Amino acid sequence: MNDLTRRQVLTGSATVAVGMTALPVAAVAVSQQSTAASEDWIELETAIKETILDGHRVRLRAYNGQIPGPTMTVVPGQTLRIRLKNSLPPYDSSKWGGDHNVPHGLDATNLHVHGLDVLPHIFEPLGTSDPMAPQIVIGPGEQKEYVFEIPEDHPPGFDFYHPHKHGATAVQVVSGLAGAIIVRGAIDEVPEIKAAREIPLAVQDIGLFPSETDPDLWTYEPVQNAVWQTFGGYVTIKGERTNLRGGFSTGDYRLRYFLLNGEPFFKETHNDKPEEAISPVGTQLPVQRFRLAPGEVVRFRMLNGSSDNLMPIVVDGHDVHQIAMDGVNFPAVRTIPARSAGDTSEQILLASANRSDLLVKASSTPGIYRIRQLAQKQQFLESAEKVIAEIEVTGPAKDMPLPDKLPIPTRGYPLIEASEVKRIRVIEFTGNTPALINTIVGGDYLINNAIYAEQEVPTVVNLNEAEEWHLVVGTSHHGGAEGHPFHIHVNSFEVISINGVMVPPGTIQDTVWVGVGQTVVIRMRFKQWTGKSVYHCHILPHEDVGMMQNFLIVDATQAGHKHSTVSSSS
Repeated sequence: MNDLTRRQVLTGSATVAVGMTALPVAAVAVSQQSTAASEDWIELETAIKETILDGHRVRLRAYNGQIPGPTMTVVPGQTLRIRLKNSLPPYDSSKWGGDHNVPHGLDATNLHVHGLDVLPHIFEPLGTSDPMAPQIVIGPGEQKEYVFEIPEDHPPGFDFYHPHKHGATAVQVVSGLAGAIIVRGAIDEVPEIKAAREIPLAVQDIGLFPSETDPDLWTYEPVQNAVWQTFGGYVTIKGERTNLRGGFSTGDYRLRYFLLNGEPFFKETHNDKPEEAISPVGTQLPVQRFRLAPGEVVRFRMLNGSSDNLMPIVVDGHDVHQIAMDGVNFPAVRTIPARSAGDTSEQILLASANRSDLLVKASSTPGIYRIRQLAQKQQFLESAEKVIAEIEVTGPAKDMPLPDKLPIPTRGYPLIEASEVKRIRVIEFTGNTPALINTIVGGDYLINNAIYAEQEVPTVVNLNEAEEWHLVVGTSHHGGAEGHPFHIHVNSFEVISINGVMVPPGTIQDTVWVGVGQTVVIRMRFKQWTGKSVYHCHILPHEDVGMMQNFLIVDATQAGHKHSTVSSSS
């Protein structure tokens, strides 16, 4: 790749109503939900938020003035009604040229409820099956009402929401727009889990550049009509290197913060010197500390809401008892032993958009233990080790039990047998550097060698049929320079194997990391909903510049919707 840089989202007790609350900062217990009847509306406003972050005056984007946004709580069988108002200031995209795979329209937005098994909601109108349907675009001063019927058998778990307006998703999310969704249900009533305190660990990243108009302000307002791709860590405008500012970045921000529950715990900086290395310089910041009694069991709900960062997670000195991934609990607790000295492997791997519920039983030995993201080089720029938070074990001892069984999340069961698979598809992340297609961006970010087209539907699937998809990141092209997290809307999938190694049955996710040279095999059944939706890389700058495709779920029993089955398809 020469010198080109590629780099470029919990709370409450069980309830029977839709609710919304602020995510507590540095919480050691989860706050009580505010609730509303299911016929009421949750009012959500997208607007600019100016605040102080680590001593810097910053201009961010926020839901209801909060980063992260307020947490929504719902139970299966209810109706979730969200009225989204866009109060972002106007942004001039008159020079962007009309290519929807070039970042543009930063003042427009929409909403994605990531992880909820609900009707397709990226295209207009909600639930549309029109292959030509345009994406939902809510302009400045406009609002839109979203109505989601939560299925009766929806798994209880941890999900989240964020914008998904193509061309603006990455900028908006990396400016603060994300919030949690909690679906309450059977797993919350398991006695050992119900007795455990819930501690949210919502991780976000914030990307910043010096303001072009205010020397004391940091913000992210890409200059329109620049050449977006950064070269050697520096934005190229009209073919000339400039300071690292102004253009659309795919990760190498002049200043980037990682937040936990809204508070910074780590920062990365790039400098202005072209002759120096492009890799960011990391600085560990003070972290939040959670106090646990020896022998106490807590439930960490962890979200990797960053726009672009793979997080290999370790809890020092403790076994991790994983009970759920991506909002769906396992059929049994999975215990990952504490890592011994010198062991550099993770206990949990969280790609961008992954969520996990972890039970941790505090050590009998008082002390301070770290929750860490290990260093990783699976993306183009190395991600340094980060201490996310600390556990302080102190006080009178307890001896809280761990659960010995978990309820079966019925929507994903029975699991799909190989004999039920009607179609096998290969989905490959590919690309080119320098670009052959997306010359304004400077690099091609593709799926099956195709760039995203809003009104093309390369994948058509049948309602209630099971398919097996083979997700691939090769090593012989740009797409192989790093791994990619695969995410699909509407329905979750079961991970069957990773590079030929079988995964424990019942590993149901909506996002999965596909490493360089790997093949990840997944199976899914398209239940209940029909319509046009998307699958994509959840490195959001990749998605915004073309690493996404549409798919259409059709009811094959209806006239005109017959879809033949074959043994294999790309």
